[in-house]
Amino acid sequence: MNKAWNERNTIIAHLFNPAFCGEIIRVTALSYNRHTNNQFPFAFSYLVLPILLHKDTRDKMPRSIRTYFFAWVGENDALFFDFGKRTRSMVKYTKEALSFLIAYKKIELSEKGEILTTSERPKLINRDDYDEYNEIIKKAEMLGKWLATTSDVKSIFSFLRITP
Repeated sequence: MNKAWNERNTIIAHLFNPAFCGEIIRVTALSYNRHTNNQFPFAFSYLVLPILLHKDTRDKMPRSIRTYFFAWVGENDALFFDFGKRTRSMVKYTKEALSFLIAYKKIELSEKGEILTTSERPKLINRDDYDEYNEIIKKAEMLGKWLATTSDVKSIFSFLRITP
């Protein structure tokens, strides 16, 4: 379990707060679910934050899903050199975000371990100081579409060098 709010480093608490991280995961899952006949695999939720909260990785994401996911990873190999370690370091924040989403009924888990989302569209905020937030939300939508057109969970985890 994560530390109590009053015991957390203020910067970490703000950056990895469960509502914000949960919304990133929810938007990715919502986009995935809208663009495929399947529901968002639970395992994919652990890839979302390490990709979208890592500024260098997020900045290198293409503008559209026309770029093949595996080709993009290959072309940006340096960003994924320590991706397994980055992903492991984000597990506790992902779990907390998922718990938050379930508690507030923003997602449900199917019997197959898939994430079912509410149909709420993500809200962008039209203020200058929210540019990075809006960028992350837009990239979350794109990542969901991208994962929907990509191979299965095992292939993606293997290609990203994530092992159990």
